[in-house]
Amino acid sequence: MFLLCHLAAGIVIGILLARAVGGRRDVVAACALGAILPDLIDKPLGYVILAGAGGYGRIYTHTLLFLVLAMTVGLILFWRFRSPVVLAGAVGVASHQVLDTMWLYPRNWLYPFLGPFRAGAESRDPWNLLMTEFSEPSEWILFAALLIVAILFLNKEFRTTLFERAGPALEKIRMPLGGAIILLAGIMVLSGVLSLHLIPTGLEKPGDLVLCGLVLGGAGFAIVQAHCLKIDSA
Repeated sequence: MFLLCHLAAGIVIGILLARAVGGRRDVVAACALGAILPDLIDKPLGYVILAGAGGYGRIYTHTLLFLVLAMTVGLILFWRFRSPVVLAGAVGVASHQVLDTMWLYPRNWLYPFLGPFRAGAESRDPWNLLMTEFSEPSEWILFAALLIVAILFLNKEFRTTLFERAGPALEKIRMPLGGAIILLAGIMVLSGVLSLHLIPTGLEKPGDLVLCGLVLGGAGFAIVQAHCLKIDSA
């Protein structure tokens, strides 16, 4: 799955978590960071530092062991200090592994219990990986959606000023833009479920289309609901 898809999933899940714990913005940031952390660590490690040993970007932080350790630390800190930040980061890591369908690669997901890592079909050199990210249409759509959702997490005073000046215009585009993104997400999900190629994407597996469509739909929903998803607490 592509980087911005992971990031969008982390932000949408983080918004839901933040609303459950009193609207803390650090929870959203932690979940978003956790959602992209496996790629931030494993891709440079696997494609550059350990390239001679297989060149695979889903290794240590893509494992169930790493997820269990992150969840355990998060639960301990939540129980001891009532801080949900690390736990939110662990939830982000979990979302990353779900979107990457790591259970389909049991040897890597259950490392080290089934032996060393095994490179999969996703192996590629760093340049091709970067170009694939930039050429993926859904990434640009998610990028635009994330820019709008990011307004929710601006400094409160700055955001208030922004809405005073541009509020009417933002309100006019919020519903149609969010609705269009949700519609596109539905087409992606339908395309994956029916194994069709209704829109051009770099996602080859039907399951990836479904998952990316669900994330895109979540981003669209966040835009539609922007007026009630504002997070003011630190």
